[in-house]
Amino acid sequence: MLQGPRVTVRPFVLADTDDYFAYARLKQVTMAAGMAPLLTREAAAKHVQRFAREQQDLALVYQGQVIGNIGVYPRVLSLETGDDMTREIGYILNPDFWHQGFMREGLQLVIADQFNHAIKAIWAGVFPDNQASIHLLKRLGFVFQFEVPLPRGLTEHQPRDEQYFRLLPKQFEK
Repeated sequence: MLQGPRVTVRPFVLADTDDYFAYARLKQVTMAAGMAPLLTREAAAKHVQRFAREQQDLALVYQGQVIGNIGVYPRVLSLETGDDMTREIGYILNPDFWHQGFMREGLQLVIADQFNHAIKAIWAGVFPDNQASIHLLKRLGFVFQFEVPLPRGLTEHQPRDEQYFRLLPKQFEK
C-alpha cells in the first residue's frame, strides 16, 4: 500500500466492484484508455477479481472510495539491450474526480515506488486527442518519444495512433 496526503494506492479487493463499475461503465472514461465500457456489474467483478489476483492494476482510493486505477505492466525484454527493468503505466479515473490532482498524486506514489525498486524507465501510451493525460504526463516529467499507428481492431475508431512518453528517474517531478 502506498499512502499520499489525500490518496492511497493499494491492491484491489472484491468489495471494490461497485466503485470500479461506477466509472468503468462510462464511455468517456474507457474509450480514452482504449477499452470498451463494461456493461454489467458481473463484468466489473471479473475485472476486479483479475486485478486482485494479478496485482498489476492497483486501486486509487480517496476517502474510502475507489476513484480510479493505475496499472503497472512489465514491458517486453529489449532484444537490443537485454533490459527488462522498464515498466508501462496505464490509468483511468472516475470523471467526478477529474482535474483535482488525485491521479497526479497516485501516479507520483506509484512512480516513486517503481524507481525505488530499480526500474530504469517508465513508459506511457496515450491517444493524441487525450490532452489532459498528455498534460499530466508532462507535468510528471515524461518526455514524448514517438507516435505509432495501433493495429486494426484495437479501437473502434480505425485507424488510430498512440503517442509514447518515457520517464527516466532523473526526469521525475515529484
